[in-house]
Amino acid sequence: ILKPTTAGGLVPTAICIALLLSLHQLNAFAPTVLSSKHRNSRSITALSSLPSDTSSTSSSTHYDLIVIGGGSAGLTAAKFAANFGKSVVLVESARVGGDCTWTGCIPSKTLLAAAKRAWTWQQMNEKYGSNTNNNSNNIIDDDDAALRKMLRGVKNEVDETRMRIYEADDSPEVLQSLGIDVVQGRAYFRDAKTVDVMTHNNESDDGTKNYQQLHANYGIVVATGAKVRNPTFDIAGLDSVPFWTYENVWDEFFHSVEQMSEQQNVRQMRVIVVGGGPIGCELSQAISRLGCSVTLISRNRLLPNEEVEASKELQRVLEKEGLSVICNQRVDSVKNISDSDGVETIRVSLDSQETIIGDHILVATGRIPNTSNMGLDDIGVHINSETSGIQVDENLQTLVKGVYAAGDCTGDRQFTHYAGYQGAIAARNILLPLKDSGVLSEVPSTTFTDPEVSSFGLTEEAAVAQYGESAVSTSFRPLTKVDRAICEGKDDNGFIKITYQTRNKQILGATIMAPAAGEMISELAVAQGGKLSFDKLATVMHSYPSYSIALQQMAADVYYDKLKKSKWLYDILKKLGL
Repeated sequence: ILKPTTAGGLVPTAICIALLLSLHQLNAFAPTVLSSKHRNSRSITALSSLPSDTSSTSSSTHYDLIVIGGGSAGLTAAKFAANFGKSVVLVESARVGGDCTWTGCIPSKTLLAAAKRAWTWQQMNEKYGSNTNNNSNNIIDDDDAALRKMLRGVKNEVDETRMRIYEADDSPEVLQSLGIDVVQGRAYFRDAKTVDVMTHNNESDDGTKNYQQLHANYGIVVATGAKVRNPTFDIAGLDSVPFWTYENVWDEFFHSVEQMSEQQNVRQMRVIVVGGGPIGCELSQAISRLGCSVTLISRNRLLPNEEVEASKELQRVLEKEGLSVICNQRVDSVKNISDSDGVETIRVSLDSQETIIGDHILVATGRIPNTSNMGLDDIGVHINSETSGIQVDENLQTLVKGVYAAGDCTGDRQFTHYAGYQGAIAARNILLPLKDSGVLSEVPSTTFTDPEVSSFGLTEEAAVAQYGESAVSTSFRPLTKVDRAICEGKDDNGFIKITYQTRNKQILGATIMAPAAGEMISELAVAQGGKLSFDKLATVMHSYPSYSIALQQMAADVYYDKLKKSKWLYDILKKLGL
């Protein structure tokens, strides 16, 4: 151990400390608070600039870290700082918890679970109950009142689940108990270490605007999330037609049911969904299973970022359940029209000249980063022209030293778990020595349809384009070859596909379409991250009959094929008594 006896002796000591730290990088997910936080959320913060021509007064407070945005990235960043004993303030202009808690992950998965239970009940009733001759794909065959009652119950379940998770994980009271200050208001950058927050009740009796000025000792994390991409720019007439998005469907769908007269039947409600991505596919299946007629329109194939097999298989599943699926067509225009009885409906015109008539339209065509009206330009933070997100380096720092960005506002892939990861990394890089990379090349994702569609890494097509056809191999197994799926009667649709390098068997990517796909994909992601070759999974014991044992069986096929190529050598060694 070097003992500094002079001022110059501090230099080699500092070098030794840095070397030791570099040998064991500080992990952003070391805190126990973060590891137990498995239900993340996204930010829906709407940040606005402060009027420059308005008289105002301010109070100033200093913190080690300022976090702007109370969604997944912001919450994780703030909790990381608090867990290391740093002073931290979280600024949120709307509701702490963000998109995931209020309009995304939590309500959608609750709705999907309720719809799955209703659908399962329907299927069991058709198979074993008294209505076996009824070919209806609806939830409740004849009793509209019972269906309305069930939907009210589903709405209550969605609301209660959101509040339960909010009150347990995300509320200001919970955050304050962890040592995190929460300021409700709109934030605006004054410089790289200072933000002004205009609170909701910010005007004095004399008209003076009051705001709180916050100073960061170390840095600021911008975690303002994303918002609905304005679809009225792309679809003519949409600005004059009431439409749903993922932000308001949780209220509007159930409200529309309550507004129907007793003479109307809920099963006659026609919902048009525009957008064949994860949100569009999930909500289409859920709304259909809850008794409505659904038409899903996609500009491309369904889930265009996934393997082609997944797109085709999911379309078959949805169509089998009674949905009308229209792929590779674009919506040109929408218009309100009245029928012969004066009842207003919506007419959707496609680029093929086909028209679709519905009662409601849900638009799920994407989200864009929240980056405007917060003074980023004033301090030199750049916006990426391609992604519309905040430009960051691999460590999540912007072009302004000490200002970091994390989550959806960066324009990177929009996943709650990825946003949470980036929030922790950004806080870690500001508050602790050395740096960790916050930009990942591989991020597992799941579309929670039934069956689920999960993936990570490269598709077969992308892998061939990058490495060449001869260097890429795939292993494919339909669920008809998975015993657990057969036992559960879930083998009609689904598969497991793993893409790997032919020579060294390193995993390049995978797609799983199965009831437990979201759980299974993590094993392959861990294997790839740990540089465990695909064939080596054959040596890792799995329980039977689980869905995941199919991964071991598929790996065993590759392992045995590799052994066969050396059979001549094994025969010689065996004859030698080895």
